[in-house]
Amino acid sequence: MKVSIIIPCYNYGRYLDECFSNLQGQSHPDWEAIVVDDGSTDQTAEIVDAWRSKEQRIRYFRQENSGVSAARNLGLKKASGELIQFLDADDLLSPDKIRLQADYFLRHPEVDLCYTENHYFADGAPDLRFPDQECLGREWMIRFSGRGAFAIEQLIRNNLAVVSSPMLRKSLVDYAGFFPEKLRHNEDWQYWLQCALAGANIHFLPEPEAYTLIRVHSGSVSQQVQTMRYGELTLRSWIREQLSEAASLQEPEKAALHRLNEERKRQIFKQIMYHGPLANLAHLSRLATVYDWPTVLAFYLKALNFRRKSNPSPHAGNRHHHPVQRQDA
Repeated sequence: MKVSIIIPCYNYGRYLDECFSNLQGQSHPDWEAIVVDDGSTDQTAEIVDAWRSKEQRIRYFRQENSGVSAARNLGLKKASGELIQFLDADDLLSPDKIRLQADYFLRHPEVDLCYTENHYFADGAPDLRFPDQECLGREWMIRFSGRGAFAIEQLIRNNLAVVSSPMLRKSLVDYAGFFPEKLRHNEDWQYWLQCALAGANIHFLPEPEAYTLIRVHSGSVSQQVQTMRYGELTLRSWIREQLSEAASLQEPEKAALHRLNEERKRQIFKQIMYHGPLANLAHLSRLATVYDWPTVLAFYLKALNFRRKSNPSPHAGNRHHHPVQRQDA
C-alpha cells in the first residue's frame, strides 16, 4: 500500500535534511513525501530542490502563508497514496512505523484510522525521551480501539495523540472532510473528532517498534500549554454544536457526551483562570465569550484566593518567630 507523507513546512528548512534521511530509512519503501511550503522565507525551497534531485519520492508545493491546516489540506488534495501519514518537518518516525501500520491496514480492512505511541524529546537531545510535552514523565495519551459513541467519548476526554501518530485511509477524508482552517490550535484534535463523528473505526496499534518522535523546542512549552488551553475552550464549544447535530447518536448518548464535554470545559476554564494573567482585561474579556461575566467573576475571586494560599506573604507566619530577649533578675 502506498503511503503519502504530508509535511507542512514553515521556516523549518533546517530540519529537512534530518527529516528526509529519516524517511529514507523507513523499512516500507512505497511512500511519497509531499512537502507543502507554507510561505517560508528561509532556505526550505532550495533544500527540497537539492533533495528532489536524488530522491524522486519527494514532491514539493508552495502556498502563501495560510497556516498548518491549509498546508495539510493541500497535501491531502495532492496525495496519491491509499494511506495518509502526517509529519511535521521537525519531527521523526521510527524506522518501522510506516511498515507496521500499513501491514495492520492490510490485515484489518475494517479499520479507518490506526495510531501508535508517541515520544517527546528536547531539541538537541533525541535519545532522552518523555511521554509528555513538558518532559515531566506524565502519561497523557489514551489508548483505545472502537467507533461511534465510545470513540467520541474517548476523544472528548482527551486528544488522540500527536498529529504524526495516526495513519488513515485516504478514503476516510471523503466523509470526514478536511482539517479546520479557521482553528489555530488543537486543529488535529478537532480533525480526529470529525473522523469519529463520521463513524471512523479507530484502532490503537500496541507495537513498541511503531512510534513517532516529537521535538520540543526550548523556551516555548509553558506558553504553548496556555495557548492550547485557550484553543481547547473553542474546541469544546464546537463539540457541543456537533453533538447536537449528530444524527448517528441516540439521545441518551448525546446527553451523556454533552455532560462530559461541559465538565471538561469547566475544568480547562478553571485552569486558565487559576494560572492566567488575572490583571489583563483582554484575557478576562476573552474568557467572558465562553461563559458569562458573573461566572468569570466567580472564578476570578476563586483564582485570587488560590494564588493567595499558594503564594503566602514572605512575612506571613513569622510574627511570633522573633528572638526573645532573656531578662535577668
